[in-house]
Amino acid sequence: MNYYDSLNKLIDTIEKNLETEINYNELAKIIGTSGYTMQRIFTFLTGMTVTEYIRRRRLSKAAEELRKTNYKVIDIAMKYQYDSPISFSNAFKKMYGQSPANFRKSTSMEINFFPKMEFNPDIKGKRAMKYRIVDREEQTFYGKTTGLIADDDKKAIQDLYKRVKKDGTMKFIINHNTGKEEYFGIYQPIYEKSRYTGKGQYYVLGKTPREDFVEVKLPKSKWACFRLPNHEQRDILKLGDNIYEKWLPNSEYYLIAKYPEFEIYYEDYCEICIAVE
Repeated sequence: MNYYDSLNKLIDTIEKNLETEINYNELAKIIGTSGYTMQRIFTFLTGMTVTEYIRRRRLSKAAEELRKTNYKVIDIAMKYQYDSPISFSNAFKKMYGQSPANFRKSTSMEINFFPKMEFNPDIKGKRAMKYRIVDREEQTFYGKTTGLIADDDKKAIQDLYKRVKKDGTMKFIINHNTGKEEYFGIYQPIYEKSRYTGKGQYYVLGKTPREDFVEVKLPKSKWACFRLPNHEQRDILKLGDNIYEKWLPNSEYYLIAKYPEFEIYYEDYCEICIAVE
């Protein structure tokens, strides 16, 4: 089964379970990765979150039933996993611009239903991406962190970099590192009971401990490392998107669940590394 077959199997699984609770970690197993990574890949490929896709599909199916059946609104709401008619009505209004009751009455109105998605590989304009596969033993790093943040909180990461440059931490890390690397960045997703929380911690790290530093262990793994000829955040984010959206679906590798993303910063370039098997 290739990567796109796996993604379509994920979509089929969602489709079969629109009337029941959907376990994101079980979805992630279909493509051989973690819940966090599955959600990130899905967002990169579709432009929406898994949660948003499921919400739209459920509401679209509910809209079909409002038009084609005489089921009570409350029964349709419960069927598609809404815990009350009010929450269902609010979600329905947001998507269709009117209440379920009014939607049912307006049978002559043309409505755009949200269809089931299908993944197809798009090979047009595919660009080569330079990377290396590196086997790294477990390694301990030391530095400072944003603390717990939402995974899309880029400002918190920017603020951390400003802080470590202003207070001399970055200078200390660079001056005490050995080898070509100057410093390291790690984003560690946070899980609770095997489910990704949507939050994590980002760290700016070096190889030398200090009293005010936190300690972070990077696990032993095989890492795919992609080179970028600068340190610009917008380019780092773009490269990250391309890794998940273009390289990973067409590669022979799968991400390792729950492992962090690892950035290596050199004097005039950097690498983004993801754990693979």
